[in-house]
Amino acid sequence: MGAVWQAHDEQLGRDVAVKELQLPEHLGEAERQNWIGRLDREARAAARLKHPGIITVHDRISGLDGRPWIVMELVDGGSLADLIEAQGALTPQRAADIGRQVAAALGAAHRMGITHRDIKPANILLEEDRVVLTDFGIAALEGDATLTATGMIMGTPAFMAPEQVRGLPATAESDLWSLGATLYAAVEGHAPFAGTAPSAVLVAVATEPPIPAVRAGVLGPVLDGLLHKDPAARLTMDQLQAQLNGAAAPTPAMAAPVVLAPPTMPAWSPAVRAPQVAAEPTVGPRPAPRRRVSPWAKLGATMLVIALVSYAGYFLDKGGGDNSTYEANRTVADALTVPTGFSGPTTTRVDQDQAQVTYTWPDPCVKHCADQVLLVEEWMKRQAGVARVDTLGAERGGCLNDEHGCPILIEQTPSYKEPTLQSAAVQTEGDRLSFRVQVGR
Repeated sequence: MGAVWQAHDEQLGRDVAVKELQLPEHLGEAERQNWIGRLDREARAAARLKHPGIITVHDRISGLDGRPWIVMELVDGGSLADLIEAQGALTPQRAADIGRQVAAALGAAHRMGITHRDIKPANILLEEDRVVLTDFGIAALEGDATLTATGMIMGTPAFMAPEQVRGLPATAESDLWSLGATLYAAVEGHAPFAGTAPSAVLVAVATEPPIPAVRAGVLGPVLDGLLHKDPAARLTMDQLQAQLNGAAAPTPAMAAPVVLAPPTMPAWSPAVRAPQVAAEPTVGPRPAPRRRVSPWAKLGATMLVIALVSYAGYFLDKGGGDNSTYEANRTVADALTVPTGFSGPTTTRVDQDQAQVTYTWPDPCVKHCADQVLLVEEWMKRQAGVARVDTLGAERGGCLNDEHGCPILIEQTPSYKEPTLQSAAVQTEGDRLSFRVQVGR
């Protein structure tokens, strides 16, 4: 029923989003006024709410033809639906963090007597770390007359609560169901109910259990608690926020504070790359904002330390390690989530009793696997004990076919005592991209 345009406010000198109401030509005057009323309701609902997780409405204006336009803040980012389509299923922790922010926004709306009635991935915008709830076009405002015709249901079938499907009034509990269905889609990559037509989806929502979740992990209890057919059996808002806070946090095995030794060697021998590294400048200008040494300088220094230690005879023999050390590393490795879009993993024992986990991209990648390398980088940055990650240009693909692939530099957080990511590499094997990461102390 509308289109959103990016526009520039010439008086205030800012970019804004402007929502245009689009009216089909066949509408009669009564239906036309009903549609205009819905857009006006959207403007009033959002304007009542002052919350960082809810879209800000600046103004409501009328065009020459009488149609209303809403002037809103411009959110610089796509929707959760866009993210799922581009990257596939999210990690449970990432989905929980999004859910936590949406729940806070919904709580603010419910306290003001506003039921959204159309929570779904397309209505959740992502702007860096900020999550914004938008599109109150079919919201129910306490005290407002209904704009819905008798027998009509409003919403998006796959994310509607069973009571909405049965034609009952939507409530705050209905929004919680829809949030549960949205989080399910975020962590599984598809909606919890499917059908060959909207009517079949509505029947599934009303009568069938959700498709079993297989990737939900720590988010599983949240989904179970929200997707009850009976509204009274669903989690309350307080219970939901408490569970989402726990699900969004790192697991206990990964959560302690970190510094492990100097940056560790990449997944290849110093002898393989030493001449190339020596040819690179080891000292260069330091960018002011980050105040860090060139990655190649750190890499060269790391290799020098490793070479000296190896020369002095301090390296442990492959077969002479402590099995309890490996088991501790393996436990942390097994608890790692799978990077978005990758399959696997397989775990093997490598030098210094570290556990090497290998993930594989299931399809041939394009553009030198640049998108996949970025996914790997973001995944590593989220792991406990990791202070910084530098892919050293691996996304350009020049080293992917080398014997040992492209190294990725990992710096650990100071004072961290638990096993964490030590080194990593990406490499093409055949026509598939593999990502190897070593876990240890």
